Amino acid sequence: MWKKDSTLVVVIAIIVSLGLLVLSSLSVQEDPPFSSLKRQIIFLLGALLCCLFFSNLDWRIFTNSFVLVLYYLSCLSLVLVLFIGTRTKGAAGWFSFGPFHLQPVEFTKIILILLLARYLADHHKELKQLRHLFVTGCYTLVPAVLLMAQPDLGGALVILAIWLVLVLISGIRFQQIILLGTIFILVAIVVWFFFLKPYQQARIINFLNPQHDPLGIGYNRKQALIAIGSGQLLGKGLGWGTQTHLLFLPLAKTDFIFAALAEELGFLGVIILLGSFGILCYRLLFWAESFNSNFPKLFTIGFTVKLLLEVFINIGMNIGLLPIVGIALPFLSLGGSHLLADFWGLGIVFSMIKYKN
Repeated sequence: MWKKDSTLVVVIAIIVSLGLLVLSSLSVQEDPPFSSLKRQIIFLLGALLCCLFFSNLDWRIFTNSFVLVLYYLSCLSLVLVLFIGTRTKGAAGWFSFGPFHLQPVEFTKIILILLLARYLADHHKELKQLRHLFVTGCYTLVPAVLLMAQPDLGGALVILAIWLVLVLISGIRFQQIILLGTIFILVAIVVWFFFLKPYQQARIINFLNPQHDPLGIGYNRKQALIAIGSGQLLGKGLGWGTQTHLLFLPLAKTDFIFAALAEELGFLGVIILLGSFGILCYRLLFWAESFNSNFPKLFTIGFTVKLLLEVFINIGMNIGLLPIVGIALPFLSLGGSHLLADFWGLGIVFSMIKYKN
């Protein structure tokens, strides 16, 4: 199975290796040293085992009612995390198990893609009927509302965008696109006034007006831009990034790992990273086009859209093009939940390639 697309495997290995290189540099001053790197390697080994397991499991298991069970469990986890989850900076999005944390939103994204792919594939001849837009919208809106209640604006935006792309490529009519646009505007207004916390509104205001509160909510963005600009062509070298090692850049191992990579590996490292992501998404879309049935086609496209959105949002907030919403950079940022979820998604794609009709 792995031999069917060695290019895909190689670019994933390159992306993961870049992440481990940067984390090794950032964790050298920890007490004990390299504790973050060691945790990430443990997460990575678990994620690879997950990928291997699901790549050898027939993907058709997700075409029956089992995926609905997963969906209800994922929604339940999003409810429970509001009450018993660990709060970080006012957001309740993690279950804590000793030194490890589980973020249910990452698995919800994959489960929702599976559910939407199954529903749209089953009703592909009837998708011009408005009720199917309503049903898929409800499936998406439930976790989106629960995520905004955490609050996790970034996660909610990703799953809403995944739904929008999947229904558009499934054959939605122009009139329904107009309806979607109207609904989006109304939802945006409601979210702004009733769901967004003051600090989230401040991030968006700062995005529209970069000079607003540069030492407060705009501080992270400013430091990320300084780190990226100081890397120049070849970077300062691993372990020599001043913004990261002097702790000017917050969250350098998670939300702003792209800025840390740009500072230490420079423009060359950024080109290798972006090129690898580009090839990864190209190969995924290549396989999506090759599938004969709608379910694997839609799932692979949905999974690719998820990765592209997360890369775009994370890098966008690092370079000041987008508000800071707290999205991990796939395969690079420190954390086990997104690694497990992304390799789970890859495992399902590999299974679809293996059992391709």
